[in-house]
Amino acid sequence: MLLTLFHSNYRGFSNIFLVIGVFIISIFPIKQVVASHIVGGVMTYQCLGGNDYQINLTVYRDCNGAGAPFDPSAPIGIYNSNGNFLNVLSAPFPGSVLVPIILNNPCLISPPNVCIERADYQILVTLPPLAGGYTLVYQRCCRNGSALNIINPINMGSTYMVKIPDPGLASCNNSPVFNNPPPVMMCNGFEFTYDLSATDVDGDSLVYEFGDPINGGDQINPAPNPPLGPPFTTIPWNAGFGTNNQIPSNPLFTINSQTGFLSGTPTVNGFYTFAIKIKEYRNGVFIGEVIRDFLLVVTTCTTNTVSDIIPQTTLCTGLTINFFNNSLNASSFFWDFGDPISSNNTSTAFNPIHTFSDTGTYTIMLIANPGYFCADTSYQTYVIKDAINASFLPQNTQCLNNNSFTFNALGNFSPNAIFSWDFSTAASPQNSSTSQQQVTYNGIGNFLASLTVQDFGCTETYTDTIKILPSPSAQIVPQSVFCDGLTSNFTNASTSATNYLWDFGDNNTSTLTNPTYTYADSGTYNVMLVANQSNVCYDTAFSTFILFSELTISFPTQQGQCLPNNLFNLTAQGNFNSNAVINWNFGSLGSPTTAMGTNATVSFPDTGFYPISVTVQNYGCEGSYNDTLGVYLVPLSNFFAESEIGCQPFSVKFHDNSFSTTPLFYFWQFGDGSFSTASSPTHTYLFPGVFDVTLTVRTDSGCIDTSTFYLSDLITVNPKPTANFSVDPVKLSILNPHIDITDLSHEQVVTFDFDDGSVFSGISTTHSYQDTGHFNVQQIVINEFGCSDTLVKMVWVYAELLLYVPNAFTPDGDDLNDIFLPIISGVEEYELLLFNRWGELFFKTKDQNVGWDGTTNGKQAPIDSYTWKIIVKTNLHQHYEKIGVVHLIR
Repeated sequence: MLLTLFHSNYRGFSNIFLVIGVFIISIFPIKQVVASHIVGGVMTYQCLGGNDYQINLTVYRDCNGAGAPFDPSAPIGIYNSNGNFLNVLSAPFPGSVLVPIILNNPCLISPPNVCIERADYQILVTLPPLAGGYTLVYQRCCRNGSALNIINPINMGSTYMVKIPDPGLASCNNSPVFNNPPPVMMCNGFEFTYDLSATDVDGDSLVYEFGDPINGGDQINPAPNPPLGPPFTTIPWNAGFGTNNQIPSNPLFTINSQTGFLSGTPTVNGFYTFAIKIKEYRNGVFIGEVIRDFLLVVTTCTTNTVSDIIPQTTLCTGLTINFFNNSLNASSFFWDFGDPISSNNTSTAFNPIHTFSDTGTYTIMLIANPGYFCADTSYQTYVIKDAINASFLPQNTQCLNNNSFTFNALGNFSPNAIFSWDFSTAASPQNSSTSQQQVTYNGIGNFLASLTVQDFGCTETYTDTIKILPSPSAQIVPQSVFCDGLTSNFTNASTSATNYLWDFGDNNTSTLTNPTYTYADSGTYNVMLVANQSNVCYDTAFSTFILFSELTISFPTQQGQCLPNNLFNLTAQGNFNSNAVINWNFGSLGSPTTAMGTNATVSFPDTGFYPISVTVQNYGCEGSYNDTLGVYLVPLSNFFAESEIGCQPFSVKFHDNSFSTTPLFYFWQFGDGSFSTASSPTHTYLFPGVFDVTLTVRTDSGCIDTSTFYLSDLITVNPKPTANFSVDPVKLSILNPHIDITDLSHEQVVTFDFDDGSVFSGISTTHSYQDTGHFNVQQIVINEFGCSDTLVKMVWVYAELLLYVPNAFTPDGDDLNDIFLPIISGVEEYELLLFNRWGELFFKTKDQNVGWDGTTNGKQAPIDSYTWKIIVKTNLHQHYEKIGVVHLIR
């Protein structure tokens, strides 16, 4: 919320957050009270720097009564030192919280229907330095009508105020702030002590004393807005009460002026308005005070402390016992474990743990609230015995086949102990009453085995898990493929196994499930497989494998041959011996179609690709090799040119028209010493003449051969002419725009293009330009072969500097001479500046088309004479400045 205060020559009170706290007191069974809502409050402030302050207002109300709720916004009035009103602030309601009930005595129990509610309002304000300072005020009616120590409380309101001191006494001061909320309740007849101290962030000296509550608001105007300013009226005390005797007590309540510590013993039940004042001193000078008042309840408090130890429920748990406290209405405890030998025989914990020095019977004592008048004592008897610690050794996991377990009872028991075993329904036997038992299981899985021991009047059970795994079965899939070489794929057909170990019969092993292994040599090998179930039980299988090296059959790769007289010589190769049977198959077009033996020859009648194969039988195994033989046509060179006659330089595109069944390599000779290896190149002849062209092609696969094609006098290149002319002059004024053109090429056809739309055919002429600019004069010449050439020369026609400046203009809106606009030509850069009679520049432009319209700053300029200045840079890069006067006439 942003608030601003206006008074005299001061402005500003901004960003004020006002905190209102509401304290709510509920009435307990002394008597039912019909009351208004306000039961107390206090106002403080903080300096935030820069004349900014945070105003804090805390208000308390009874949240059980039927009085009015908190104000939706709290009006805070601001007054000067003379009591004159300056402004009012409106702090929004921030919500409320409950105030805790503090009795300071563990024996006392407060009534259940006491309810106090607090709201804290905050608001920021800017307070400029003001002689005498400021007073801030909040007022609300009415007070709780049950107060016994003030006159007519139901018609009395409350004023909560604070003063910000004169800046000469304390600049940017902070008020003291209470450290604790006010006490809500006191117990009749019991000493009550409470810390009412405050903190001052400035380090000022604080003095604590009892104060007088201040009245404010009434039944007619319960929430003054704005609140009334000083001077304020205090509420009169009832007979027998006063500033230093606000609550009936014996001894009387006192407050330590240095510490703010309250002490006394109340003697009469009832509700009492209670006010406390904090005075603030800086360097021994009084600078301000804070007053907090609140409605305090004195009532009869009850005591019902009950000491209770939860009895022992289990025996034989060892020497260390956890004790559990079931006491009521107690906050402190004293335990005695009846174990004098122990060095820690007592405890003040709520639920202590004690380790006894020995077994035996002990009397346990618990005092609830020791040292208070309400203390209560209880006893329990505990029997301490060592734990039996029944157990048996963990059993190793076994497989189903031939499993056998030995169970031995372990623990802290006597020879008279009674044993009871339960091994599960899958065991044999299922039960036993002896300390030792041999057991087997007839199924796989996890089974619970338990031992119960009874001894010393105690019973204890221990349970563990027995794990039975399926028994593995090792199995190797027998060899089914032979002559596949020395690499074998082994297939595992084992069941109920988790791990494997293979021995390949040559001292090499593997732990893979289905390994692949390559032997160093052919032979017969005894392969072993060990199947393992969780490294607990095993099974072994054997199988014989016979390994031969794979027959590797081939014959050398054959280069393709030309169709005429083709003949392929073939030789079978491989890892076979002289006893091998070798068969060749050349297909139906081969000559011959088949052959036998290591060597064979074959030819074919036409071009094409012919599949052939050789098969070898050896060692009882068979291997084959397939390949394809190619028969190709002889390559033939041929080409043509896109054009054969042209002008120098002459570019010709040549097209390959050669034929071959395999890729060709090209070599072109163009007759001018140049060559190319492209398939269809483009060649440029730079000099005139007649040229022969040759193309040679070759193959390096299939039918390997060379072919050449030659064309004599194929290309004719005619010479081109050379354009040449003179032009004079090349730089000329628009005032004399004439040039002379003369041909120097001496060719048959001569044409000139002057770049202004004019064309001339002939050897010389004079041409005149009609405009300024740069012009490209182009000559085109053609010789007797029809070849042409061009030449371009540039001329520049420049504008002369021309300037016309009118000496007067009439900006009267009749569209005649309304704009002062100089007329200028022949410049590259231009700037117009206008000055009034005092030499002040009021108009300038660099645009030749923009003039002055006779106004300045949107208003008509007065009739007067104005100085103009023109600065130019001509087309010839010359700089000029000109100054003159123009008269504005209306």
